[in-house]
Amino acid sequence: MALLAGPFEDGLLARPEGTVAVLRARPSASLAGWDLVCEQGFRPDHDRLLAEGRRVEPQLSPDAGPFAAAAALATRSRDETRANLARAWDLAAEGAPVILAGAKTDGVEGHQRALRRAVAPLGLEVEALPRGHGRAVWTRRRGAAPAVFAEWIEAAAPARRVEAFGRGFLTVAGAFSWDGVDPGSALLAEALPALSGCVADLGAGWGFLAAAALRSPEVERLDLVEAERTVLDCAEANLAGDARAAFHWADATDPPLPEGAFDAVIANPPFHAGRRAEPAVGAAFLASAARLLAPRGVLWAVANRQLPYERTLAERFAEAEEIGGDKTYKLLRARRPRPPRRR
Repeated sequence: MALLAGPFEDGLLARPEGTVAVLRARPSASLAGWDLVCEQGFRPDHDRLLAEGRRVEPQLSPDAGPFAAAAALATRSRDETRANLARAWDLAAEGAPVILAGAKTDGVEGHQRALRRAVAPLGLEVEALPRGHGRAVWTRRRGAAPAVFAEWIEAAAPARRVEAFGRGFLTVAGAFSWDGVDPGSALLAEALPALSGCVADLGAGWGFLAAAALRSPEVERLDLVEAERTVLDCAEANLAGDARAAFHWADATDPPLPEGAFDAVIANPPFHAGRRAEPAVGAAFLASAARLLAPRGVLWAVANRQLPYERTLAERFAEAEEIGGDKTYKLLRARRPRPPRRR
């Protein structure tokens, strides 16, 4: 958000007289007091934006505008970022600024070149303000959108890109492993026994591990917890025919599920926050699993081999062991969850 504020703070763009739409908005003190409508489908950021007093939607409809300006913040996904830039054009009023802001590591310079090529046939200029390790780039909406924008939106839209268990799975740009089954998840799916009773899938993504678990007829209910709204929508579509599946748009480090109620928890925990490695995120998933499991419940998880999850497992379970894997991944099983230590 600080990069987005730059052109206005430096006087390169006048402050818009009206509401500004920001796609993939993030919590920030920048643009305080502005009339913003924020789109953010990642539940932790969505809730932090609400706590800041922002207006937030998990996804803005195409006819939500026109806005006095529309912006997109770059993500790690090239296709998602370009689709959001194209959507920002559609949301902006005629003559309004259309802005992209992001870090160099998120490819903002490549997006600037792509935007310049897209709008050049319309006689439009693209301006930029480098700042630190990122930049803001912008143009103005004039007339119909460049033809390539429709291609950008289509490339990122939900589609059946992945084959597994003899059928196609819907995925969306920006989702983890959106163009194929993650090898770690595939290893865990192969290792899972026939589960039974109540099962929770933490960080369920588009539903691959849940689909693997639901192959067992002894599973009575499976609760999928996923923080990305569009990814959870894919999971709902992928498992729509199975009444045992329940879906929760929530942070898996603090899932809205009853503690001590589950016979099994399955997880392929994330270990990044943006591009930064954050093993503490995955450790928090494992701690959540311990809270959710019944005394005889079992955690089944997969992790990159270098991640130091053994300490968390030792603290939160009486029994924990590695049950397989390969050079890259380790498969983990933990039993007899312990209550959290009191401080």
